[in-house]
Amino acid sequence: MFDEFRARARGPRTFETTRVLSGLAIAAAWSTVALFDGRPAHAQTAADVAAAVNKTCGVMSGQQKADSQALHLLLLLDEDLADANPVAVALYRGVVHQCPKAYLAYEQRLRRGNPFANSGLVKGTPTALASSGSGSPKPPSPTAYAMRCHGNAGMASALGTTLMVHFEKASHPASQGLLPGECSWLDRAVRANEPSLIEVPLASAAQAQNGVSQIDAGGMWTFWVYNANGFLRAAAVAKGTPVKP
Repeated sequence: MFDEFRARARGPRTFETTRVLSGLAIAAAWSTVALFDGRPAHAQTAADVAAAVNKTCGVMSGQQKADSQALHLLLLLDEDLADANPVAVALYRGVVHQCPKAYLAYEQRLRRGNPFANSGLVKGTPTALASSGSGSPKPPSPTAYAMRCHGNAGMASALGTTLMVHFEKASHPASQGLLPGECSWLDRAVRANEPSLIEVPLASAAQAQNGVSQIDAGGMWTFWVYNANGFLRAAAVAKGTPVKP
């Protein structure tokens, strides 16, 4: 029954799905957080598995952010059950029993290359970002231009409510392809005298931390940015490769 459920949830693997899983693998390997405190599989307890199931279901349903340990759990859940990894089997059976709808929805999103739920940063359409609100008239906003980035582990960090993306400058326009960790303008390479840091203002520290997890997991991102004297400030952001904000 479990194998039938898993097959129905998975469906055919696409290139986009493989790319997302590769991003998750990079992020999980980069993390220093060990699953189950580093104990071998035979030493796991029912409490360990229950905690892992609760965390996995929470991330799949969008109730918890996808931190480094959650990415490790999602990779473990994706293991082939034929390999007889007892921890993977126990995690899978627990997830199917506790949150079958969330699991099915997660797998469907994963096949579309957008696995995480309930976050403004994973929308396929651009999201306007936080601004300093006050009753005084606002000055005209600088013109923002599209910059394409390829997410990678360790690329993003958070400082309070600000998500920061440190990138390598590609030597060509983004249309010619980007390596993990690279960014470029859509129509030209990033110049030597242009910043290599994007700052993304968000509404809360939780959103900033969630953004770190998503960008570090890989995938293509588009930021509409303007030069703010030393860094690029984002006015909008979208998952994927849209052209217009």
